[in-house]
Amino acid sequence: MTIPENYTLIHKNVKHARLRVSEDGKIRVIIPPNFSDEDVESLISKKQRWITKMLKFFEGMSKIELKRNQLLLYGNRYTYFNDATYAQKVIIDHEYKTVRAKRDILNVDIQEKWLRNLAKKHLTNRTLELANKLGFNFNKLYIRNQRSKWGNCSKEKNISLNWRLIKAPVFVIDYLIIHELVHTLVMDHTHKFWTLMRSYYPDYKDAINWLDKYGNSL
Repeated sequence: MTIPENYTLIHKNVKHARLRVSEDGKIRVIIPPNFSDEDVESLISKKQRWITKMLKFFEGMSKIELKRNQLLLYGNRYTYFNDATYAQKVIIDHEYKTVRAKRDILNVDIQEKWLRNLAKKHLTNRTLELANKLGFNFNKLYIRNQRSKWGNCSKEKNISLNWRLIKAPVFVIDYLIIHELVHTLVMDHTHKFWTLMRSYYPDYKDAINWLDKYGNSL
């Protein structure tokens, strides 16, 4: 059996075969142990239209390019300056889009830890603020390291938000928070859900479009 170079076969102890398309154009084919070559070829053939659709989707996404001394915060490029004056804290200047600190915020591990803490504070405060303003009730809020979701709302009305949202513009953050708050009333993405979404956040489509275009930069 011959498959394209961008395809990877993964044999796994699963009941059903599935396909995953990545933003780098690679396709992973996860198959049960008893899958034959013919089964794989049939699966790829059946899903070819969907695969093409996903590849085109990722091709349409844009990457927010950063210079060596920049990081992404609230949808903007912030320039980092090492400043020994601030040994115990990080100073953010939103007007001039700068970040000053003694610690090396450009270090991948240090930056993620700092952004996670910043996200926990901002997302928690903003969720409480919007819930009170719009009259929503939720149970618990979690800030998580989700791989494939920006947010989630359980049947128990527990809301989870991805810490990477701190890199998105404020209007996108607000959209995703309100999105999950609306799920406390309507779990599925039905017509009723989107009608409520529109009433609480009329410009929600702008946020969706931003995520579709730049979501891979977060």
